[in-house]
Amino acid sequence: MATTLAQRSRKATYQRGLIACRKCSAPIYIYRLQALPGEFSVQCPKCKDRSIYVKGAIALEELPERRRKPRKER
Repeated sequence: MATTLAQRSRKATYQRGLIACRKCSAPIYIYRLQALPGEFSVQCPKCKDRSIYVKGAIALEELPERRRKPRKER
């Protein structure tokens, strides 16, 4: 049975990853979680230190939708 776009349930939240900097403990947010390899390098926005982290150390956060205007219901 086919469903139209209006019938599909839309996700009201999005996920982002959070990892703490090893040097200054500032939060580093990661938005593309599916594209990450097992080990990745990321730069801290506060102290500019770059370290290697493992994907399993990422904490997930669910946040409300980021749209400024609500979607129009059809």
